[in-house]
Parts: sequence; C-alpha cells; structure tokens
Amino acid sequence: MRSLGRWSFPVILRSGNSHYEPISWEEVYAIATAGFRQPPERVASYSSGRGSNEAAFLLQLLLRTLGSNNLADCSDLCHAPSTVGLKQSLGTNTSVVSLESLKAADCVVLAGSNASYNHPRLMNELIKLRDRGGTIIVINPVMEVGLVKFGSPAFPVKSLVPGSEIASLYLQPIPGSDVAVFVGIQKALLAQGKVNSAFLQAHTEGWQAVVEQAQFTSWETITTTCGVSQAEIEAAATIIAAAKGVVFGWAMGITQQQNGVDNVLSIVNTALISGNIGRVGAGVMPVRGHSNVQGFGSMGVTIRLKQEIQQALEKLLGRSLNLPPGYHTRDLIDAADAGKVDTLLCVGGNLYGANPDSAQAKRALGKIDTIIYLATKPNLGHFHGLAAKTRSSFPCSTALKTPTKPPSNRATILSASTTRAKPTSPPPIWSRK
Repeated sequence: MRSLGRWSFPVILRSGNSHYEPISWEEVYAIATAGFRQPPERVASYSSGRGSNEAAFLLQLLLRTLGSNNLADCSDLCHAPSTVGLKQSLGTNTSVVSLESLKAADCVVLAGSNASYNHPRLMNELIKLRDRGGTIIVINPVMEVGLVKFGSPAFPVKSLVPGSEIASLYLQPIPGSDVAVFVGIQKALLAQGKVNSAFLQAHTEGWQAVVEQAQFTSWETITTTCGVSQAEIEAAATIIAAAKGVVFGWAMGITQQQNGVDNVLSIVNTALISGNIGRVGAGVMPVRGHSNVQGFGSMGVTIRLKQEIQQALEKLLGRSLNLPPGYHTRDLIDAADAGKVDTLLCVGGNLYGANPDSAQAKRALGKIDTIIYLATKPNLGHFHGLAAKTRSSFPCSTALKTPTKPPSNRATILSASTTRAKPTSPPPIWSRK
C-alpha cells in the first residue's frame, strides 16, 4: 500500500466490483448527499486525531446539524481510560505536564510505552534528561531495545551511531499487572519513610485508603501478581524518592487492559503519594499518539458534549441539541453489526485496524450501506472495511498543508486480553481544586 502513495483524485469501489475506480467530484457530492439524508440516528462518523481544530469543529457541526450524536473518535479506543481516571482523580482530562515541565524533571517513569518506536521526539527529551544526570524507570513487559539504548539523529555524533542510554532501571511485569507494580512502589515508599504526608494532608482527599492498601497488601501478593521482585520494586521507589521532580508517563500498555482505569489511578496515586503533582518538573503525562487528539475533543467531537459548548451551538443553530446518546467507537461497531448504521463518514484513521476484534469489525462495516473515507493515503481499512454497497475514498489535505484557497481537482492528495490485575485499586485519591 505504501507504494500507492497519495491519490490525487477521489475513487469508489462499487458493489459487485473488485477494484476502485476514479469518480468525479460531482458524484462525490451526490453520494454524500444521499448518505446524509438517511435517518440521523443511522448516520455516524469516526475520526482520527491528526486533523485540524477547524476540521473537527465542522465535523461535529455537520453531524449535530443532521441530528446525529454518533461522533466516534480514535480517543475512544486509546486514552479513554486515561481521560476517565484523570478526571476522577485530578479533575482534568489530560496531561498536567508541559514540555517545559518535562525539561525540568530529573526522573521519568515510563510505563506501557514503546516510545522509541512510537514517540521518537519524546526520546530526545529522555536523552537530554540522562545527559543532565537524570534517571529513567521503564515499566514494560517486553525488553524493547530502543528503551535500553536509542540512537537519535537529533544528536548525530554522541547518539546516532553509539546510541544513548535510556533506562536506568527496567521492570518487566506480567501484562495487565501494573496496579500491583505501583502498589508495590507505594508500599516501598512507605517503608522508606518517603511518603509526602504534608502534601497529602494539604492537597488531597481519600489518601488514607490508598496508604492503608499499600501497607496491608503483602509483598508475596504483589510479586506473585506482577512477576517483578521486591528488590526491583524497592529500587524503583528509591529512585523516585531521591528525585527532585518525577514525571509519570504512560501509553497503550497501561490503557488497553480490562483494568485500564485502575492502572491510571494507581499511577496518579503514586505521583500524589510522592508529592509529584502540581509543580514544575513533576506530574502525570499520558503519552498520546495523534497530534491533535485533545483538539478534536475540545472542538466537540465527542458523544459527551460539554454544556457550555452545547449552549453556544444551540444559539448558533437556533435549535435544541438534546440529542439521543451517541455511539462511541466500540458501540458504533456493535450498532453496525446489528444493522443500525446506514452511512459512516471516516475522517482519517483506520477504524477497521483500530478495533481489537478485526473479524467483527470487517463483518460490521460490511453491513453499512455507504462508507465515505477522507484520507491522505490508503490503509488496510480501505480494503477490509468495505461497505455493503458504496465504499468511497476521497483525498484531502493534511492539517499542515490545508490550501489557502479552494483546491482544484488536481490538488495534491494528502489523502481481548487476560489480565492479572489484583490487587485492585481503591477509590482514587481526590486532588482538591
């Protein structure tokens, strides 16, 4: 597929045909118009976080103007547990760490992330941290070579060829057992007398339950559950306690578990117990993959629209937007599988590939009459996520190359797991506003 490059014209795969064929923009608009004239509850969208804020705003405005609240998004699958956990514990949906704050940290705990493959720009900051004498704790079941030593082209002489040391300590827990690891770190911090009690009493609520759980969970339970030795967990706690500022980062290895929210809460609780929240050089940081996931949510691409945004849109449209509950991404696939979706607009992304059950995704998408893909280039979804009647792929510009005037027809195309999660987390520590 990579050899196909970026298309410069719209294409369609008609029912009964085996190949895509070019179509005119006039037919594009006719297909879209017919699709969007279906009952609003049977019209849905799915979006990637790589588009612009403007595209996100127009997408949700289109769907809600039609009367649909079925605004599924890639964030429903990736950092949804982070959003829930952070909202419950800290009152925010996202990271509390800025780039400047990351640069001021002298320790990073990176859990469930292969940043060397997925977030190379973050690796540059980790290299700088090690160069200034900082430490990095990696928590990941697989020993990723790039998290041990990474060669960055940003530093061609000192790093690219010889490689830069990344992990100061590498813990390899059993998949799905991250709660046990962080409860163990909390237990070790308590034993070392390094729990920041003054911070907890001044700025948090409910911390006693978390401390009590760590105290009374045996080391045998912790180490048997996670497969990491007591000595290794205590070493991690010692590094955290010695640091002036710790940033806790995580990615899909934490969230894509049956106990994903508990995993996030255990990380937040560890940050709060050690006093690493609410100051420069410290905090919690879900490491996101798409460049504008947060922007899409802020622009209203969500089934849970903020009240103030809804009121502003109602004033703009002159109508009520008290719409029926919409489909998030998993609900969308289930609804399509049940024959409840007629038209689907996919703005970027790969809905087929992103779903954990590819067989169900292929079957469900095959029951939708019309799927319209807006994409910069082809992906597996364009060949496996095929609609029952009409599958169309339309070229579009990337967020960074959106034309300043309407493009011509020749515009460049920028076209379930078993877990061992015990012990479970107690209610989160509540951070006072």
